[in-house]
Amino acid sequence: MKLFKAKKIWMPLIAASLVLSLTACGGNSAKPGAEAPDTDEPVTITFSFDQGIGQPAQTLIDEYNASQEKYIVESKILPQDANVVHDDFVNKLASGDTSVDVMALDVVYVAEFASAGWLTDLTQYFDQATQDLYLPGTIETATYNEKLVAFPWFTNASALFYRKDVLEQLGVEPPTTYQGWMDLQSQVQGVNDVQYTSVFQAALSEALVCNWVEYVANNGGEILDADGNPVVNSENNIEATQIMLDLVKNYAPEGVTTYNEPESEQVFLDGKALFIRDWSGFWSQANKEGSKVKDKVGVTSLPVGPKGTESHSTLGGLNLVINNAIDDAHKEAAVDFIKYLSSESVQKKMNLIAAQPPVLKSVYQDAEVLEANPFYADFYDIIMNGKARPMSPQYARVSDSIQRNIHAALAENIDIKTALDTIQSDIEALNK
Repeated sequence: MKLFKAKKIWMPLIAASLVLSLTACGGNSAKPGAEAPDTDEPVTITFSFDQGIGQPAQTLIDEYNASQEKYIVESKILPQDANVVHDDFVNKLASGDTSVDVMALDVVYVAEFASAGWLTDLTQYFDQATQDLYLPGTIETATYNEKLVAFPWFTNASALFYRKDVLEQLGVEPPTTYQGWMDLQSQVQGVNDVQYTSVFQAALSEALVCNWVEYVANNGGEILDADGNPVVNSENNIEATQIMLDLVKNYAPEGVTTYNEPESEQVFLDGKALFIRDWSGFWSQANKEGSKVKDKVGVTSLPVGPKGTESHSTLGGLNLVINNAIDDAHKEAAVDFIKYLSSESVQKKMNLIAAQPPVLKSVYQDAEVLEANPFYADFYDIIMNGKARPMSPQYARVSDSIQRNIHAALAENIDIKTALDTIQSDIEALNK
């Protein structure tokens, strides 16, 4: 059994103890293949999402309900906790519960849910010409075993935010390589209060995974080869991890291995770092009142390593999925609702009211969107090259191995090769 390879067919085992603990809930009890009921009454579906996007999502739901009379969407809001949301969805879908029709699912869990047979195949509803209108990386996150089992709703990608006032004062252009940024260390010390060249997220967390896979990709490395076999301990990946360790030891604040987004952002907002690797939403935070770097921030692609040829950022975001256990009438309603959420006007509105990066390419050229997000002129090329994290039905276990071993290497508790060998072994064990 291979991991990460979208073209492979997975037959995951659900632990008996989990299955026995699940209890089917009420709701739309018809199973796939059931005929749509003959009724003129509107079909009601339930959309489940987390509180973090609660108000913007509810606004869109209300407008959809007001726009037509064929379908009604009700909301089920979960806490803003990725683990709680994941477990709630797993418990429902594994038990055949049909009380929820559409779910906003973190991109890293699509493979897990699809391999279990819980998600409706959407390929027939979105042809290739339609898919080509969307950012390619987001379609990748929605595809499993060559089937479109989800549809992108909104996305996110990281970028390199830097002190353009400092570079202008030095008379240099933003470097395109890690070494180029490191070479500025001696020149930037003390310029406009800068103390550190670099700051990023290296705490023992999912943020570390997002950061590390970028170093790998940007040095020409891979987590898997073309056949889906793990190649974690390759020379390219060892070199990429060494670059990350060098930044930790010599170019970043001493506590960077305890930093998630808030801690790293504060260093940059206080004017102490030349650049920060962060998600796109940091742009507005850096330029709001009270920020010491307001109007002094530029944005560019992440650097590449010695063996890299192009820059890739990690993609985040949420995809829309349909419960495969609901009947045909509810699937039809769910597809219509997803088409609404992924339409150009709604994609634009979601960006303007919630600052969520759209998945539809055309929205990045919209004048009103560019006025609200002027850095999108540069960010578009960055997000076009965004890549998904490894697509695995057992992503949580893979992520755990990466977090533990890469963090140990950055803390210099183990050497880099040992860390990568251990991750390699862990993934190979999952393949058996």
